Amino acid sequence: MKTLHSTFSPLPSIKSIFTAVLFCVLSAAGMAEPVKSLLPAFGNEGADFTNKAQNSHVVKGWLPTDWKDNTEWAAVTATYTKLTDAPDKAAGAVRIKVEKVDEGQLQLTTFQGNQKYKKGTRYLVTGWVRSPDKTSVKLGARQKGDPYEFYHEEELTAGPEWKRFEFAFTPAMDFEAYIMFVLREAGTVDVAGVVVVEKP
Repeated sequence: MKTLHSTFSPLPSIKSIFTAVLFCVLSAAGMAEPVKSLLPAFGNEGADFTNKAQNSHVVKGWLPTDWKDNTEWAAVTATYTKLTDAPDKAAGAVRIKVEKVDEGQLQLTTFQGNQKYKKGTRYLVTGWVRSPDKTSVKLGARQKGDPYEFYHEEELTAGPEWKRFEFAFTPAMDFEAYIMFVLREAGTVDVAGVVVVEKP
C-alpha cells in the first residue's frame, strides 16, 4: 500500500507573521516622502549676494535659494556664511554674524512660497538653531505692509550645540505675512533646515 504524503505546508508561526508585518511597516516608513514646506526649501543650493544697507553698512554672504536678507533699510553690517555641519544632511545651514547695529535690525525671510495664513488653521515652523555666544533670535509671522508688526512671534534661545525648535501659531483671522528671523544686536546665530507646514 502506498503512503500518502500531505501537500499542505505547515501554518506560519506567529513570529514569522510578526516579522513580515514589521518589515512592511519599516519599508513603508523608509519610502515616506520628505516633509513638504510651504516655503522654499532651506537647503544646500543657494547663491552669494552683497547688499548695501544704510549709512555705508553692508550685508553680504550666502543664502539658500529664494531666501533673502531684508536689511537694506537698516544701519546694520552682517555676513551670512554657508555651513557644512547641518544636523540633517539634507538640510541647509547658515551662520548669521551681525557685526554692527547702529539702527534697526537684521531680517531674514523669503518673498516666495506661502504668504496667506488662514483663520483657525494651525501652522508649525521647525528647524534648528545654534549660537556660540548665546545670541537670541526672534522668529515670527510679520505683516507684509505698514506698520510691519508681528501677528505671532517667539524668542528662540540658543546655545553652542544645535537645538531643534518648534514654533506653532493659529491665526485668529485670515492674514498675509512673511515668516521672518530677526536679530536686533551684534552676535552670531546659526539656522538650519527651516520648514513651515500646515497641521490638521
